Amino acid sequence: MPDEKAGPDAGANPFGELVKLAVAAQERSLKVAQSWSDALLQNVKDQTEDSRANLTTLATSLGAMEKALESQEQTNQAIRQSLDGYRQIVERYVAAQERTARLVQEAVDELKAATQGQLEAARVFLTPPPSVAASAEPFTEMLQAWNKAVSQMMQAAAPPTGASGGGKR
Repeated sequence: MPDEKAGPDAGANPFGELVKLAVAAQERSLKVAQSWSDALLQNVKDQTEDSRANLTTLATSLGAMEKALESQEQTNQAIRQSLDGYRQIVERYVAAQERTARLVQEAVDELKAATQGQLEAARVFLTPPPSVAASAEPFTEMLQAWNKAVSQMMQAAAPPTGASGGGKR
């Protein structure tokens, strides 16, 4: 008998059951679509937050790199200034060394010229003129005789080598 009750209802509205099934299918489709759109929205929100965090990290990294580059530029500038200072010191030192070398060379040249002049003067004084050489000969002979006499006196005044008792016989 349940068939009889279901039969006359079912027979009276055959499209009602189809409509109910279609509405239920549509509701399930809407629930699936709503669930899919919620998951998609959550996924997009998560990706947005991840992207925002990545961009913040990237901005921080870029700021740090910019500061590092500025610091490196300052360091490079300081190194350039230091090198320029050292270059100037070396250039001044080289110039001073060149001046010193010139002064020493000039002094050596002047000393050489003075020494040569003194040598020439000494030669002139040591070489007697011919007129003096002839008049100096008697004096030279007298000095030689005097030296000979002094030597003989010294030998005569010296005690004999055998007188001390320790000499040769």
